[in-house]
Amino acid sequence: MNGNPAFHAIALATATLLLPPLPVAMLAGWTPPKLPSRAAVVPYAWALLCLYVLAPLNAVPRMLDAPTRVVTACTAAGLVFSAAVVACLIRAVWFSRRPTRTEV
Repeated sequence: MNGNPAFHAIALATATLLLPPLPVAMLAGWTPPKLPSRAAVVPYAWALLCLYVLAPLNAVPRMLDAPTRVVTACTAAGLVFSAAVVACLIRAVWFSRRPTRTEV
C-alpha cells in the first residue's frame, strides 16, 4: 500500500520547494498584482499553506512504512485540510468581490 519511499520523498521535496514560498511571501506583505486588495491575499495564502500540508500528511507515513490504519487516518485528516482550502478560497473570493471603502 505504501509504495516506493523514494517516490514519496521526491514528491515531498518538490512540494516543499514549490508550494510554501508564495504564501509565505504573501503573508509577509507582498500582494500579487492581479489581486484587488490585501484582504483577499491573506485567505489565498492560507489556502495554499493548507494545500501544502497535504503533501507531508500523505507522504511521511508512507515513507516510514506506517501501518495501514495510520496511513488511512492521515489521508482522512487530509480531508479536513481540503475543506479548509475550500473555505479559504470562498473567503478570498468573497473579499475580492466586496466593494472597497473610500475614505472621505
